[in-house]
Amino acid sequence: MIAIHKLFELDKFENQHELVKWARQQKLIKPQPRGIPIKLKEGEYKVPRIEKRKFMGINPRTGRKKNLKKTTYLKTTIAPEDRTLKNLPRDKNKKSKVRFQDWLMLKNTSRSNHSVGQAASGAWVGWSHRAVGSFNVGKEIKPGIIGNKFEYTKEAQKNYNDYAKKYSYEEADKMMKKKYGNFKPYKIKTDDEAFEHAERFARDVS
Repeated sequence: MIAIHKLFELDKFENQHELVKWARQQKLIKPQPRGIPIKLKEGEYKVPRIEKRKFMGINPRTGRKKNLKKTTYLKTTIAPEDRTLKNLPRDKNKKSKVRFQDWLMLKNTSRSNHSVGQAASGAWVGWSHRAVGSFNVGKEIKPGIIGNKFEYTKEAQKNYNDYAKKYSYEEADKMMKKKYGNFKPYKIKTDDEAFEHAERFARDVS
C-alpha cells in the first residue's frame, strides 16, 4: 500500500521510466532475479544453460510489459576440475546444452592477445567462433593437431604463406607436410608448453 503523502509525488513524473524507478526505490516493485533458482545437494553443481526461459516482465527502461529472458541452470555431479570438452553436456542432436566457457569455468589470461583461458582442471584452452582446443600436461600431440610446435610456429606459418604466394596453396600444403608435419608424436611436459599450444591453436583458428 502507498502512503497518502506519497500519492502527491506521482504528478512529478514525466514518463513511465521515472515512475518505475521511483516505484523500485519505494520497494513497490520486487526486483526480478536474473536466473531461476535451483536447489543443489552435496556434490551437485550448476552451470548456466544456453537456452533461456522466456517470461512476461516489465522493461526497467520504459515501464512497459515485455518478453524477457531468465537464465536456467543445468545440474551436474561432475566437479569443475574433472570437466573436459569430451564430457561437455549435449542433447540427443549432439548440440551443447551449456557454453564450453561456463562448463570449463575458463579464466581469460592477459598473457595472450587471442582467446585463451585456463580451465578449472588446469588445462589451457584456445578457441574462436570456428573451433576450440584443449591442452594439458601429459597430452600427446600428433602430426596434424592444430597448435603443435612444428607446423604452427610463426616461422613455419610465414614460410607457408611465402611459399603459397610463390607457387600455390596446394604446393604449400605439400611443403609443410614434408618439412614440418612428419614429426614423432610428443607429450606436453609443462604448464607453459600447454599454454603455448593453446595460444597457437587460437591464433590459427581466429
